[in-house]
Amino acid sequence: MKQDNNLSMPLSRTLKIGGLEAKNRFCIQPMECGNGDLKGGFTKDTLRRYEDLFRGGAGVVVMESVTLQYESRAREHQLLLDVEDLHNRKMWESFVKEMKAKYPDPIFIVQLNHSGELSDTAFSKRVCVKPRKDWGGELLDSAYVDKTIEKFAEAAKFLYEIGCDGVDLKFCHGYLGTQILRPYNDRIWKYGGSWENRSRFAFDMCEKVSKAVNTSKFLIGAKVSLYEGMAGGQGHAGADSEQLNLEETFALCRGLEERGASFFIETLGNAETADWQLMCPNKNTSENVYRHMAMAQNLKRGLRPETTVICGGLSLLAEGRFNENHQISAEKNGLLHWGNYCIEKGSFDMIALGRQSFADPFLPKKYLEGIEKDINWCLCCDGCGGLLAQQKPVECVIYNK
Repeated sequence: MKQDNNLSMPLSRTLKIGGLEAKNRFCIQPMECGNGDLKGGFTKDTLRRYEDLFRGGAGVVVMESVTLQYESRAREHQLLLDVEDLHNRKMWESFVKEMKAKYPDPIFIVQLNHSGELSDTAFSKRVCVKPRKDWGGELLDSAYVDKTIEKFAEAAKFLYEIGCDGVDLKFCHGYLGTQILRPYNDRIWKYGGSWENRSRFAFDMCEKVSKAVNTSKFLIGAKVSLYEGMAGGQGHAGADSEQLNLEETFALCRGLEERGASFFIETLGNAETADWQLMCPNKNTSENVYRHMAMAQNLKRGLRPETTVICGGLSLLAEGRFNENHQISAEKNGLLHWGNYCIEKGSFDMIALGRQSFADPFLPKKYLEGIEKDINWCLCCDGCGGLLAQQKPVECVIYNK
């Protein structure tokens, strides 16, 4: 009886995204694992991670941040997609073919990224659009950015040809897309200064991907930091301002929507230490969970009804008992309750499982089968984030000791 009840709930409903249909409202966040080999290839741990996610029952699986240029990357063992390398192409072809043959139901999307100033100087070249204190890097010119846009379009076309269902263009968490978009990039050049110039990177990229893969059966979307939480960051009022101003953020999403984007993954903050808890709420910052939900709701209201909005930052909710929001009863404060409630209300369309997907990649399947009691709930200890920061392979330190 419990299974039948769950199958009638909003989280279990199908959802049309572009020209495809998700089997339910669970989306796996793109979570870096740092377990590739030193050439950016897949290892046994990489393949095990994604096989578990494909088996886990989510309607959408978004693959972790993939670099297109190995000379500038944030992780020593980051996965690489290089369409000009025959061995790399064959590796991707084999992987996608096997996953799609064995698990045809999940929509499979790959997140494409360039680390920019967050590239680690210990093993790669740091580049930037405008130097910042403690970061800096080699200053990029317009030709480099033009070439980067072309690489994204080429990668998207290749992924479509080998059977992937879409791409997530990463405009969040302080990486290159963020660095170009943020008001801090007030340098006067083709991709800086005015909003028209700063948004050109994202808009030209979306247009070129749409042109390279001209079909609604291949999804284009973006993970976007609605605001970063740092002076001059995305969603702030000026180059040095701490004040929030979301006009450019919503203009970005509407502009991408006009150019073919059919989904957005909501997020906040960036990967720098100061803003980590905005990006990944823990028990000391539980109020940030509700900021994520509010931001996703506002984004949903500002876009076309058919555009999919996926809410992030929810792992802390878990089963509702330990997220420090004691004025709400546990059964009305958990991840599954809020997911069902907000989807039914129309606040957003899907929930994204990030750290929770490390704790239990099979959560969607367990929910759909009515066995929530077997779910391994994320404790948001940030042990996985600590491993990532140390350039170590990422696992759940609680359930995969």
